[in-house]
Amino acid sequence: MSIQAAILPGGRLHLNHGPIDLVIGAEGDRQAAFAAARARFDGLLEELVAELPRLRAPLDGSPFAGPVARRMAAAVRPHAGFVTPMAAVAGAVADEILAAMRAG
Repeated sequence: MSIQAAILPGGRLHLNHGPIDLVIGAEGDRQAAFAAARARFDGLLEELVAELPRLRAPLDGSPFAGPVARRMAAAVRPHAGFVTPMAAVAGAVADEILAAMRAG
């Protein structure tokens, strides 16, 4: 399965890969921001899948390899007794793509 990318009406970028579906807007140099988003999106699902068993389990204190997985763990750490890192997947993916867009 490969990444699907399309510009939507209104100039937003739609990125899809498996269960990850993003609709992204940008101001300023939209083309550069969208290129950065697409570049970072490529491989992101595979990074998460590589750590999926641990992301679905309660935190055990050992570090995660990928930056998105680390963001997910950090987000749920205060609530680790109630949720797994998967509770933070959407926000962590969004934060990672935004960081890539801003870094350009």
